[in-house]
Amino acid sequence: MTQSVLQFARKLMRRRKFSRVIHLLESEKKHYNGSYEYYLALGTSCLYVGDYGNAWNYYEDARKIKPQGTELYLGQAVLLLRRNEIERAVNYYLDIQSKNPNNAIAAEALEFIRKATNGNSDSYDIISAYFDSGKIERFYPPLGINPDLVRNCVLVGLLLGLCISAGFVIGYFRSRPKVAKPVDPKVQFLEDMQLTEGERLSPSQGGYYRPVAVPGQGMDATVPQDGAADGQSAMPEAVTQLSDAEIKSSYDKALELVLKERDNAAHVELNRVLRSNATQSIKAKANDLLSSLYKVQPAFGTLKDNFSYLQVVQDPGLYDGCYVEWKGRIANPVQAEDGSITFDLLEGYDTKIVLEGIVRVYIPEERTRQSIDGTMVYMMKLDTEKPVRILGRVTQVGDSFMLYGMSVNQPAKGDSLEELSGR
Repeated sequence: MTQSVLQFARKLMRRRKFSRVIHLLESEKKHYNGSYEYYLALGTSCLYVGDYGNAWNYYEDARKIKPQGTELYLGQAVLLLRRNEIERAVNYYLDIQSKNPNNAIAAEALEFIRKATNGNSDSYDIISAYFDSGKIERFYPPLGINPDLVRNCVLVGLLLGLCISAGFVIGYFRSRPKVAKPVDPKVQFLEDMQLTEGERLSPSQGGYYRPVAVPGQGMDATVPQDGAADGQSAMPEAVTQLSDAEIKSSYDKALELVLKERDNAAHVELNRVLRSNATQSIKAKANDLLSSLYKVQPAFGTLKDNFSYLQVVQDPGLYDGCYVEWKGRIANPVQAEDGSITFDLLEGYDTKIVLEGIVRVYIPEERTRQSIDGTMVYMMKLDTEKPVRILGRVTQVGDSFMLYGMSVNQPAKGDSLEELSGR
């Protein structure tokens, strides 16, 4: 029996191929309008890749169809913790326990919240640290055992059995046998992402391209087009024609940069591949590499491979989704009712000497407010008379771009920005 798109998507989720799930399901939206399971799968996949805005939106779409469900409650409770709406998150976990008293995730999450908020004035910082470190994933909706991991364990077991048998046959025994050094999971992942012999022989192919905006994460160059087969993405049109050698060079360089934990520089090389005439199989691998980047969000003073405004403005698509740290002045700030803020960054104008360009910046509401005694208070105050340092993510908009603001820094006193430690 042919499996449905949703069944195939759930299999991909168990294999932790979340980017493929999102691309596949978004291309099938017209066939699943009003489907609770469809929105639930999209919400959970977005949650695992860190696209919290879309995760919340899809969960809300699912709630309109069916207001209850353990996976829905677990996903939304985590997002409420990120928003610092702790009381609502606790209520969600209690609802889960009322229907399933043995739910271990809800019990563990409630214990974590109790410890974080018990006499701690910095409970939001504790919760934020859980997100930044990736530990918060223990409270995400469970996906089950990864079948790829099971397969690898079986293969390792068979190989080990063969080795032991061979040892008995040849009589090769040692009182203190050598133990194989454990393989670093990251190194193993990058080895799996290496180009095959066939991909190296023929790395280029034609097709068409339609970028789609993902809030907070830039343009996604590999979203499947209408008419693509289940589980397959239509070939995107090459924005940049690269030679076979250039495609292989950019992809290999990206692997090397990921291994060195230079995610920002690797992102540029992966963008170059995704916008090129590379084959679909190579672009799928590039997409998987993209989903592995930024497990720890960059912060002021820790960003590797920063890119200048002049670099980005020449080709916004090449830097789409990358982090940048720029300085300047603020103009035309506007705060919406939900607390989000938009303003123009006069890039390079922090010293009022040279203006390199003007960039629109958007800061979402969850980064502009926090809860004080149960009341949400807007905490971010922007001063147009002082210089500012912005950490943001480049988001392509047509032929131009804007910044999705992650952090803002202005001097408390004086009219100059302090040098960051670690620089």
